[in-house]
Amino acid sequence: MKEKILRLNLYIGLIILVVSALLLIRQVVFMKTWFFSFAWWSFILIIDSINFRKTKSSPLSGPFRNFLFTAFISVFVWLIFELFNLRVKNWTYHNLPPGLFIRWLGYFVAYATVIPAMREISFFIQSFLGRKKLGLFRIQPTPVLLRVFVFIGVVFFLLGLSLPRFFFPFVWLCFIFLLEPVNYWLKNETFVEDADKKDWSKFWSWVLAGLVAGFLWEFWNFWAGSHWEYSLPYLNFWRVFQMPVLGYTGFMPFALEVFALYQILFSVYKKLQNKIIFKSIIFILMLLFYILGFYLIDTFTLIR
Repeated sequence: MKEKILRLNLYIGLIILVVSALLLIRQVVFMKTWFFSFAWWSFILIIDSINFRKTKSSPLSGPFRNFLFTAFISVFVWLIFELFNLRVKNWTYHNLPPGLFIRWLGYFVAYATVIPAMREISFFIQSFLGRKKLGLFRIQPTPVLLRVFVFIGVVFFLLGLSLPRFFFPFVWLCFIFLLEPVNYWLKNETFVEDADKKDWSKFWSWVLAGLVAGFLWEFWNFWAGSHWEYSLPYLNFWRVFQMPVLGYTGFMPFALEVFALYQILFSVYKKLQNKIIFKSIIFILMLLFYILGFYLIDTFTLIR
């Protein structure tokens, strides 16, 4: 039964995407507000079905609770970058619904797509790579190298926050240096461990997933009524949709950061599987963090 549903998702997703696009063309107010979310969730259904048909495996073919967890923490991961944006002020939101509940629901539904979509795209790309390692060179994760990574991450983090006018791109670089060593020490999946085996396939699949997801983010955002706009202190030229062309390079390290953050959060999730009280406390704390994040977006990032 589950296999039939996973295969059927291809057609469900295509129908939702086509109908959403047609309603947007007809300037239906509801779809102008919600098109971005409809486009992404239908795309997730489509590509997951393709992944399953191709490899008999996909993120949705596993335990559904894991997929729900991935969507839930996706909001947390994206809010980290929204908090950074309070300082760097690189984007603002426009034409969002006036009602608080609907607007915050929109934040949640849209942000929940980030990790699921990038995992699906990476999974799709890796299915084409097969057993190819695409090795460039070998990197040995020595203690010294890992400490250097952490040092670079801290420097990038501080520069990005203290001098955002000049170093705002470091926001999209600092976490990969900070979190790769942490994941390695926690024995989670890491790019540096793969590089030690001269296997760069996962690295490239996520880099390309970042580019693909970035293009789709900007493409669907460009046509949506509720959308964001960029204002960069430099590199603010040759726009493709709303994004300056060089800004697309930021989606590549962002994808690596998403992977690293997902590994840490998922490892915590697995360790707390049977600890209901701790899971409940963390769940409540994350919801409170979401409320705070949405409030700050409304206050500083939303243009009314």
